[in-house]
Amino acid sequence: MGKWSSIITVVLVLVLSGGAARAAQNMEEEVRELLKKHPEILIEALRKEKDTLLGLLEEAARERQQAEEARRLEEERKNPLKPVLEPGRLALGKAEAPVPVVEYSDFFCHYCAAGAGVMKELLARHPDDVRVVFKHFATDPLSRKAALYFEALGMQKPDMAWAFYDRVFADQEKTAAGGEAALRELALSLGPDVKRLDADLARPELDQRVKRDTEEARGFKFRGTPTFVVGGMSIRGAAPVEVFEDAVRRAKEAGKASGGKDAASEAKKECTDCREIK
Repeated sequence: MGKWSSIITVVLVLVLSGGAARAAQNMEEEVRELLKKHPEILIEALRKEKDTLLGLLEEAARERQQAEEARRLEEERKNPLKPVLEPGRLALGKAEAPVPVVEYSDFFCHYCAAGAGVMKELLARHPDDVRVVFKHFATDPLSRKAALYFEALGMQKPDMAWAFYDRVFADQEKTAAGGEAALRELALSLGPDVKRLDADLARPELDQRVKRDTEEARGFKFRGTPTFVVGGMSIRGAAPVEVFEDAVRRAKEAGKASGGKDAASEAKKECTDCREIK
């Protein structure tokens, strides 16, 4: 078997070197036939070079990922993403801030908890530039229920919604283990009007809002949470705050270049048929 392995190695070197192209062509069919009859030759060679093979596979995967990312970025530069920013959405930061950062999140995603922390840091660094609009990418029943509690609490008092947001993300495992009962207990601990809370939880408008958010995320071909949109470009995952700072800077520059039409005002123009939920 060692002799066959040596032969196949020599043949592969000839093929790859390009120095004996004609010989390689002549031997190609013979090599194919040989491998059909004795596939164990190739298996033995791969076994001996498994570390090299693994490295090649990892390198190919990285190159493929980089190529896909480059294609995505190029597509978003040509066709910027335009999330709908209807009035009445819960947001952190100043309403007049020039750059909206739209966050698509799931209350029970570990990475989303990290992303929420990054957003707090971004706001602390750039309080006059950034407004974080929270949207839902809720794909399972408990996540959708948490989204409804967040929205319903916000209809009474935004601060209650953000307190709910902080506490769910701070203790995801315990809340997830407790299910809907734990969500209700947490919500009631914030002191809402219970009768109004229950009425708002049942409002079809809120259910539709959560569904529209999720459909919008899927329409943008987002495949994971959290995902953010800044200036028409997506940032996928809980990236370091510096990545968001660079995106905010570019969005501000683009707004100035377009005569002061910032991302927030452009997004509002996209929402011609929106209505505020009262």
